[in-house]
Amino acid sequence: MKKKFFIIATQILLVGSVAVAGNITEMNKHAFMSVKTKADKGDANSQFALAGMYYQGIVTKKDHAKAAELYKKAVKSGHVKAMFNLGVMYHNGDGVKQDMNETLRLFNMAAEKGDTKSMMHMADMYYKGDGIAADPAKAYLWYKKAADVGYPAAQYKVGIMYKDGVGIEKNTKEAVSYLNKSALHSYPDAQLVLGKMYRDGDGVPKDLDEAKELIQQAYINGSSEAKTILDQQKWGDVEIPKAIYLKE
Repeated sequence: MKKKFFIIATQILLVGSVAVAGNITEMNKHAFMSVKTKADKGDANSQFALAGMYYQGIVTKKDHAKAAELYKKAVKSGHVKAMFNLGVMYHNGDGVKQDMNETLRLFNMAAEKGDTKSMMHMADMYYKGDGIAADPAKAYLWYKKAADVGYPAAQYKVGIMYKDGVGIEKNTKEAVSYLNKSALHSYPDAQLVLGKMYRDGDGVPKDLDEAKELIQQAYINGSSEAKTILDQQKWGDVEIPKAIYLKE
């Protein structure tokens, strides 16, 4: 079985603290029944919330099949997050029989309604050939849609595809433009790639100061490869800011 790499997004409508097994409060029981009553009457938001409770086992036993049933009902009412979650479940064979065609159908429905996560995951499937035939051109189209509404990971992907000429004709100017957009959102992979381009004069004028700054930022934002490059270039240590905790 393929590793499950998608993350289920849930919307939980609970009053007070989350119940612990064996110690379910009356308040949480009441909240569960309130959501269930609305879900049974066809309210899509409540169906989505209740599905999340069944999926995670909050205030009830885990039941992924039941969660899938509720997501299906919410999907029929046009609930975008339910489309994404159900698509994830079909991708993973989680609570339903694995079905990549149904995954694509649901992601496409959500993507057409503007859901960037669905755009990204559908693009990933086409890019990697994940359960379907690889199609870099389709991957590019969906990455670009997500990129053009400001999704940093998608901006990075589009930049790389322009840089390498994968799924779209090679265009260094567009590659730098999209990588810059992603880097400005502190996306470390974009900062690292741009830094290496400036270091090597790869499609851009060689600029070691710009390269150093970008690679340092990539390291600060979590890139282990950036640290290796900083050491190799002898560009000195970079102090990673520590989290600041405010006293109550």
